[in-house]
Amino acid sequence: MHRLRNILANESGISLIELLVAIGLLAIVMAAVTSILISNMMAQQKIDAQFRSQLDVRQALYDMEKNLSEAKRKDAGNNQPIFQEDMVSFPSQNGANWITYIYTNPLGASSRTLMRRITDARPIPPIIVVTTDHQMINITAGGGTTSVERIEGRPIFTYFGADGVQITAPVTTPRNVRSVQVSFQTFVSGGHGFEGDAQAVTRIKLQNY
Repeated sequence: MHRLRNILANESGISLIELLVAIGLLAIVMAAVTSILISNMMAQQKIDAQFRSQLDVRQALYDMEKNLSEAKRKDAGNNQPIFQEDMVSFPSQNGANWITYIYTNPLGASSRTLMRRITDARPIPPIIVVTTDHQMINITAGGGTTSVERIEGRPIFTYFGADGVQITAPVTTPRNVRSVQVSFQTFVSGGHGFEGDAQAVTRIKLQNY
């Protein structure tokens, strides 16, 4: 017991300089750990944004292929589809409503994406975006940002006749259209700049024409 008291009595603790050095080293370690965590979080955000964008693109193409392929040539009032470079609008397969796909800015957004609108009657251009319009490719979600753009300046929608020859948009004789090509590209950003583009191109045959 006496020996233990002597040992404790000889303990002089640590100096102020040693304490400051220890605090400095701890700060460096904490900064490095924080930097790694932030970098990993931003990388994960980009991965999540890319995955979400890919899902949106696939779903958008599926949606357009399904609805466009079954589009009617006219509705009950003899109204014909609208075929433009940035918009296509047509009577649905059951003829109960009109489906419109348009490349435009969502409300409050500064960049464009593909939007879908369903109405009871043929829309009258120009289309004014409303809150009920659906973003086919969400441009701000999951911690990342997606940009939907033209491919080399080409139109989003291109139209072809039965002979495979392209019909200039806006199409004045909708019944001559036999297929619609949809083409666009997406860029995804999650905090480290834009990734390489992903191109989506598909040709849709109009079955009811």
